[in-house]
Amino acid sequence: MKRIFTILVITIFTILSCSENKSGTTKTNAIEIENENKTETQNSKLETSDTLNSNNYSDLDSQTTYTKELDLFWIRDLEENANKKIGFISLSDIYPLSEHPDSLAIPNLENVDKNSLQYFKLNASYRKRFLSKTNISETDSLFIYDYSTDVLLSFPVRKLNVVAYLNDYMDIKDCPCSQSDYMIGFEVTKNYLIGLGKYFSEALVFIGKENPFMHGQMKAIVWQKIKAEKFPLGKSNLTEEQKEYKHKNTIKGQAYLYETKTHQIFIQDYTEPNNLIQVQDRHLIIIDKQSDNVVNETIFSNSEGTSVTPLNFGINNINYPDLKEQWIGKLFKDKPEVIFGFEWVSFGCPSIIFVNSQNKYVQINCDNRH
Repeated sequence: MKRIFTILVITIFTILSCSENKSGTTKTNAIEIENENKTETQNSKLETSDTLNSNNYSDLDSQTTYTKELDLFWIRDLEENANKKIGFISLSDIYPLSEHPDSLAIPNLENVDKNSLQYFKLNASYRKRFLSKTNISETDSLFIYDYSTDVLLSFPVRKLNVVAYLNDYMDIKDCPCSQSDYMIGFEVTKNYLIGLGKYFSEALVFIGKENPFMHGQMKAIVWQKIKAEKFPLGKSNLTEEQKEYKHKNTIKGQAYLYETKTHQIFIQDYTEPNNLIQVQDRHLIIIDKQSDNVVNETIFSNSEGTSVTPLNFGINNINYPDLKEQWIGKLFKDKPEVIFGFEWVSFGCPSIIFVNSQNKYVQINCDNRH
């Protein structure tokens, strides 16, 4: 589930429209500078769940009710864009803002040196407000798990600074900026982020009482090519109308299979007639081996906001020989296996789906400002 596509779009847009600025000296009476973070390992409790009418990862039925199992977040490396050796976790997706003067998320910035406005630490009163509105306790922990390196890190919330970072589409020369222009969340200095992959692109963050992640259970899928007629379209739960794929000019392409002890995972690609590498639609069917029934079915399509990913290890595109996008395994304690990595998302945020459940997902809060 790399953020290559989203990061690339953001980076290009930023280069064209924004000039990068380094943070300067801050007025001590308005904004505090970030401090070093200390690590401690601490156990904590899984928080669930709300229900919503959504179609984040499936084109099968827009009226299906999907249950969100828990909230996850991404961690960003700010060294390149903000010249800070910081891992930043934005919680703006779950931080409701108020325009009331007594409830603002950040202090008044009108008389602050502009060089201090790109990134700053929030003082105790704004920190307290942030924790209260996001339902986070000082006794909670922030857990970071990189499923590609199998590294788990834990940091007590009470040891972490709450900071505001001006989003990538704003420039400090246009400030003072509003609170909605800032991404607000926790910082962890990079010295403590040992073992995470490049750009932290396969790292997931959870905040709560207990670590929800499992160690050593995730695998990058190794696909096997199969004949197109082996794809179990006859078992599909789609209506005839739904089987008419989004892109009408596509042709049936290569089919693939991956098997676990309990499931068969089939995918069928639909490509452009003159470009067999350019996948426009991908049909996923997961079959339970014991019952021989379809337990999950999804169609992924190229659109304005999504892009079908290449398959792992260059099996369908030699330009990506080392790519590992599709993952499967038991990512969470006391929950079934998950599968993800079939599309890149440029608008909105991706979700992780469960292998054997059509209507449950895990939301990744990515604070996407598109």
